[in-house]
Amino acid sequence: MNTKKILFAVVAAATLLVASCTSSTASDDSLYEQGVDKTKINKGNSNG
Repeated sequence: MNTKKILFAVVAAATLLVASCTSSTASDDSLYEQGVDKTKINKGNSNG
């Protein structure tokens, strides 16, 4: 029983460590920083 708790704690800590080390650099954000060309937006005439 005690071994299961220790193993669970190690797995939980490893999961948090891997999740916190994901890449989040400025180069990854370049896809989301591009502008929207408003002339290419299709406004449909739907009334709801």
